[in-house]
Amino acid sequence: MRTQVSITQNDVDLYNGLGYLVVRNAFTENRIQSLLAAVDRLIDRALAGDCEIGWINKDSRLPARVGHLLYPDKYDHAYADWLGEDLAPHIEALLGNEPVRHSLFGMLASGGGQPYCQSWHRDLCKPGEDGEESFLLRHHGEFVQLNAPLLPADRFLNIVPASHLRASTFQELTAVNKDASLSMPGAIELKLEPGDIVYYNANLWHRGWNPNGDKRWTMHCAFWKAGCPVMKHEFGQREILLKHVDEMPMVASQYVQNYIENYPESDPKSFLQL
Repeated sequence: MRTQVSITQNDVDLYNGLGYLVVRNAFTENRIQSLLAAVDRLIDRALAGDCEIGWINKDSRLPARVGHLLYPDKYDHAYADWLGEDLAPHIEALLGNEPVRHSLFGMLASGGGQPYCQSWHRDLCKPGEDGEESFLLRHHGEFVQLNAPLLPADRFLNIVPASHLRASTFQELTAVNKDASLSMPGAIELKLEPGDIVYYNANLWHRGWNPNGDKRWTMHCAFWKAGCPVMKHEFGQREILLKHVDEMPMVASQYVQNYIENYPESDPKSFLQL
């Protein structure tokens, strides 16, 4: 069953202009429960020693951030089914209906009262450098990432809307360099519930902000147009994904295969070198 929430051209225009798009009720209660069950199975496997993950508190079944959920030891069909049935129509619309490749697929996790407070940042550029705006414009539309909470009251992603295609301002650079806890000019707190998804440009000014250490399980994934070469920050996944790419459902398999086909044999470039 494919998603019942479509992304319109108006949604695409909003995403391109603001650098983010929130889709409410993008997947069903049944899907939420299937993903929660997959995470519980992952925790069971990790506790049994069948895979390794980081922990906030093992006794309380609180994992730390988990990466590579498409790897064989962490894989669950629930992830791939969600990707193919709910996410893919959105991802492909936001990337211009071109072929897509995998980049990262994991889950952000907090809890146990341990604060998690990121500094304000852009993922794929160096704020304040000469040519910052032209660099951002040159790679616009080639990638998308998403957060999708599995637990209620997700308030942990802060962003500065429409900051993804312009040079960093003096005020932004001052706030980052002076005190990472400062509020950024124009920033908003995104309020999400299970079933919601926020798609966003990784070069928005953003941060993860959970000073109380509230429990958080938020799916976090990134995808690129298939023609974009695999870069240094996503290098190293080919051999392990090859072990079971043929066992995945069609869409997940194709996204991973597109990653494999664009994999450099050596010396991958960083995003800043493209």
